[in-house]
Amino acid sequence: MLLNTMKKPVRVWSQDRKRRHGVVASSLNEAVEKGAAKLGLPDPCAITVVLEEDGTVVDDDYWETLASDTKLILLSADEAWKPSPLSVPSNLLFVSDETDGSMDDQQRALNLFTALQQNPASVALLNLSDLEIIKDANLSAPELSSQNKDSSLQLQELCIEFYVKKKKEAEAMELVDLLKEHLKGNDN
Repeated sequence: MLLNTMKKPVRVWSQDRKRRHGVVASSLNEAVEKGAAKLGLPDPCAITVVLEEDGTVVDDDYWETLASDTKLILLSADEAWKPSPLSVPSNLLFVSDETDGSMDDQQRALNLFTALQQNPASVALLNLSDLEIIKDANLSAPELSSQNKDSSLQLQELCIEFYVKKKKEAEAMELVDLLKEHLKGNDN
């Protein structure tokens, strides 16, 4: 029997649907390993894979039937699938479900600026790394010079504001986690 070793692109999401990445894998196990690394999940062996739309568990046999770009949620041992809490209209979504190919930061910045010019409100949905790419983008670079300079500069300034805010929030959450760990250690 010839094994199907064709790679297929799938989208892997965190349980809360806030972190999303595209991976290309030839097996469920490879998708789990790559997805866990991208999502920052600690133990790929303890992950359950489910369909984003209805929570159906995906096993090796079911993997073979999945279409390209299927949305999968990777659940850690202590997580359970929940329906999406809020249906966001697609015109307000800014989804960066890219496959794990190589794209330089300048090309990524161009893609982000183009998407933001079409829907500036989606800046609020960008993750920290995308905001950082825009923050650090050289607007005089040839790739970006074809964009409207004034609107690109305004978008960059807006992204810097969001970057600073999200960075402070992330640092505050890290501090809260450290305090929780410290207090947990003192209880013993």
